[in-house]
Amino acid sequence: MLLTGYPVVKGTFEDPTLRLAADEISALCRKRFQRAGSWSVVFEKDGALPSFEVRFKESVLTVAGPDAVEILYGVYDFAEKILGYFFYEPGRDLLNGSGDVEISEGVVIPARKVPFKVRGFIQEYPFNEDSPLLADWMAKNKLNFLNVWMKYYDGLDARGREAFRIRGVEIQSGHHNFDYWIPAQKYYKEHPEFFAEVNGTRIKPEKDENALLLGKQLCTTNKELRKEIVKNMVEYIGKNPELKSVGLTPNDGFGWCECEECSKFYDKSKHGELYSLSSHVYIADRIYHNMVQDVAGQLAQYRPDLDLYFCAYINYCRPSEGFKLTPNLTVMMAPYWRCINHRIDEKCPINSRYAADIKAWCDCKEGGKVVIYEYFMGVNFYLSLPQIFHRTIFQECAYYESIGVDGIATQFHPPHWSVYGLNFIAMAKALRGEKEEEAVPQMMKALFGDDAAEAEAFYEHMRHITTSAGPCHVTYPYALFSRTELGPYAKAVELAEALKAKAPLCKLRRELRIWTEYLYRYKALFDAFHAGCAGIPEIDHLLSWIHSHRDTHVFVHNRFDVYFEAWRTAIRKGKEYLHFNLDWEDDYIRQHRNFLNGK
Repeated sequence: MLLTGYPVVKGTFEDPTLRLAADEISALCRKRFQRAGSWSVVFEKDGALPSFEVRFKESVLTVAGPDAVEILYGVYDFAEKILGYFFYEPGRDLLNGSGDVEISEGVVIPARKVPFKVRGFIQEYPFNEDSPLLADWMAKNKLNFLNVWMKYYDGLDARGREAFRIRGVEIQSGHHNFDYWIPAQKYYKEHPEFFAEVNGTRIKPEKDENALLLGKQLCTTNKELRKEIVKNMVEYIGKNPELKSVGLTPNDGFGWCECEECSKFYDKSKHGELYSLSSHVYIADRIYHNMVQDVAGQLAQYRPDLDLYFCAYINYCRPSEGFKLTPNLTVMMAPYWRCINHRIDEKCPINSRYAADIKAWCDCKEGGKVVIYEYFMGVNFYLSLPQIFHRTIFQECAYYESIGVDGIATQFHPPHWSVYGLNFIAMAKALRGEKEEEAVPQMMKALFGDDAAEAEAFYEHMRHITTSAGPCHVTYPYALFSRTELGPYAKAVELAEALKAKAPLCKLRRELRIWTEYLYRYKALFDAFHAGCAGIPEIDHLLSWIHSHRDTHVFVHNRFDVYFEAWRTAIRKGKEYLHFNLDWEDDYIRQHRNFLNGK
């Protein structure tokens, strides 16, 4: 049958999510057809379905699902698979096609098992005027989780929270939050014993010159401290009853307490390893996990319905001996500085170690969840370096499903969407169980039309740049530019220019061209700097060029300001410039000089 116009949506909807679904299918169809048709849409809740299902019979389109959010997802899937939409980035829906649509009777889009419960993002920036667009995009791509800093959630008004809620997005408020639960300005004067003892002195957590709480933790064995954290959690949830979980996540960095009681939980002679950037510090899993179990148990006495999120990271990557992920616990396992040249399950000196850690977390599940905290946009800074994951993610998700992982969330930032948006969309599709062989060609066709094969060649070349760096690669500038030649970057500019020339009005193609020129310029500057032919004026010139493209989605501009200032600082101090002037971090980059090349 031909759909020759937009439908009538039948029903009245008290549920705001179903009202949204009705408004959305009406608006999407009106844009596609631009005139009235002779068919109708109904919604049907069916608890027996594992996910949404779309059926068409006798001029009635039925979008069914086990709940209102799945029905909303069904509306968006119908728009994408039948009407020709592609929800590429927040605030930018693509529509390929117009006019009548051929549709067969029967099941148009079958229900499928959803392999991952948690699908989403980690947001490291404040909510802003574009946050409703993010909520919209997440629903359109069936993402349901957003991890944020608590200070940013506090700034999100009721309307903003509702925008995410009605779209089925759970906001998990609890990113790096020891200092939020126990702020030094409130507690240090009367309770210095709440804070870590280092070299015999109770430290006062204050932001360092990089505005990070690196190496400054709490005295996690202190019983009164734990009670105070639970009290603050209960109060926080009381003020924010919409939250389904809270987090208990150490301040970023190291610096665990060395008091007599805390010291019983680790052996200072047993350090972490190179792969997890923790060989310079002792393993801290037991001291952290003991705290997590105790706080979770106390919290359950007040709010047994809440989940407690915690993280696995650097020198606390693995579950400590005897630890169990009980039903109220979710671990976010971060394969920090992972190798992007290999899948997480491949034979790789870095990723194989992370894979073992992830498997250990899955093996200790007793009703809890394991969520992978990913970096599909690079590590540390948002510097728009090449990281091509739109195929790899499907393969990794198949592995994760096989071992019992419950979900993936990745760091992201909207201002660099033209660089990494393909990764984000591919992740969303893979987490819903779509297959690489179908999803990737559909994505490429939607974005590049008849030039899809040429676009694939472009992205393959961008991946070649990273694989040519050496057997393994971690996404930071020194690792990339010190181990590659300038020629492949010039070739990338040529390929992007050829794509742009075929559709010069296409925003994405224009921005891919800018992206490749940026990489070429950065690489050329890096080479000139290390040859002694460039310095602060040349750095400033590149930064000025980057900032001249503020109207694009290629650069997270404030991150470049911070990162390039560290470069200038190293020059002024006569220090070897490797990354961000953190001595412990620079030491790992020196070790990587050989390690990433398999030596």
